Amino acid sequence: MSGPPAPGQQPTPQQMAAMQQQIAMEAQKRGMTPQQFQQWQRQQIEAEAKKNGMSFDQYVNKIKQQAYENHQRQQQMAQQQKAAQESGQPQAQGQAGQQVPINPGAPDPKAIAVAKWLRGQDLKLRTCLLNGQRKDMFR
Repeated sequence: MSGPPAPGQQPTPQQMAAMQQQIAMEAQKRGMTPQQFQQWQRQQIEAEAKKNGMSFDQYVNKIKQQAYENHQRQQQMAQQQKAAQESGQPQAQGQAGQQVPINPGAPDPKAIAVAKWLRGQDLKLRTCLLNGQRKDMFR
């Protein structure tokens, strides 16, 4: 299935069918009819628009523009990853695209305090290997 239509374009019949199916599934999850779900969604959007000091149409257009920009960014990143794979370059990791090396030395007291607090919480521990040693990680 292709991505969202660009601003000003109409969705294809396949996109419309997928959206209607998604609406029906979400409505069913909430014990509503699709019409009730759409009305509820509209009320939520109107409340958000009012909270942001915008009209309903202004807010919807802003959200559409953000979705379009996010889609464009994702496509651009996918193209860059594909080009990097084809040229044999290693892929960048994370938001900044850079891995931060772990420098050995005195541990940060703040990090120790956070680790102690986390150990006191009811979290799942995962044991992993780091530099040939077993380390407990939080999940």
